[in-house]
Amino acid sequence: MAVLSINNVTKTYENTSAVKNVSFTVKNGEFITIVGPSGCGKTTLLRMIAGLTEPSGGKIVVNEEVLVDVEKGVEPIEPEKRGFGMVFQSYAVWPHMNVYENIAYPLKIKKIDKKDIKRRVTEILRLVHLDGLEKRMAHELSGGQQQRVALARALVMEPRLLLLDESLSNLDAALREEMRNEIKDIQKKMGITIINVTHDQTEALVMSDKVAIMKSGELIQYASPKDIYEKPANTFVARFLGAYNIMRADLVEKGKNGFVAFRTDEAYFSQTGLKGTIVKKQFHGKENLHFVKLEDETTIKVSSAVDINFKEGEIVHVSLKHVVWLDE
Repeated sequence: MAVLSINNVTKTYENTSAVKNVSFTVKNGEFITIVGPSGCGKTTLLRMIAGLTEPSGGKIVVNEEVLVDVEKGVEPIEPEKRGFGMVFQSYAVWPHMNVYENIAYPLKIKKIDKKDIKRRVTEILRLVHLDGLEKRMAHELSGGQQQRVALARALVMEPRLLLLDESLSNLDAALREEMRNEIKDIQKKMGITIINVTHDQTEALVMSDKVAIMKSGELIQYASPKDIYEKPANTFVARFLGAYNIMRADLVEKGKNGFVAFRTDEAYFSQTGLKGTIVKKQFHGKENLHFVKLEDETTIKVSSAVDINFKEGEIVHVSLKHVVWLDE
């Protein structure tokens, strides 16, 4: 069952299209990540889902409830009436309240019974591993703890959709990895549907059931992380993922011009094959990464075991285990 349906959603500012006819569906309980370079429209799209930005065209439906339909003149439902939780890049933890008060605040605004507030806040505190820190003030919390407070405050409302806008970007690498695991665990326990926006390719691939890759306001590919990683739609997706080498190529039997893409671990040094010169190498712990300049001036990257250690200037040959054909 599709909990969220985005249909030809567009956002135009004067003569500039920030989002162009984007369509996709999200099933109940899925974790979806919208990813792409800065300015691609991913945050604008999330804000339209949240109701914080009004679309110029298209329709958004949640659980068969039409939130907005521009063509049919259905006015947008206000953000506070959509029943969504949202966690922003800045955690917005209120400094004059302790942890408990921060999390309980939206329930108090809704005039929920005090006993029910205590029960729900206590459950969420345990879920996000903040139990025992109820009386801590914002300035006494680490960045990771503040992130947990913001997450708990969104979850305590039992939202039908949780929206995350670059919510891990302010954390250091170790905390980001920890919070990825925490959020996935929480999602499984609560069965909640999550729409996540990030520019971090690793975060998108590791956390998501499906990934929506955007470029210049357009949806370029929407698929599982595995399919996107193994079958990028075009050279933009392959380059954005960062793990691919891309070379111009001809498909002789069909008379087509295009590109082949292959990952660094799909290339290997051999006695014959593509001829090139080692121009740089990098040590990556468990492997070496060699940069090889081919005869046509294309530079490719080749992963190898650490005991394979060519010097700069050496002539080598590279063979390929597998390539993906790309038309553009």
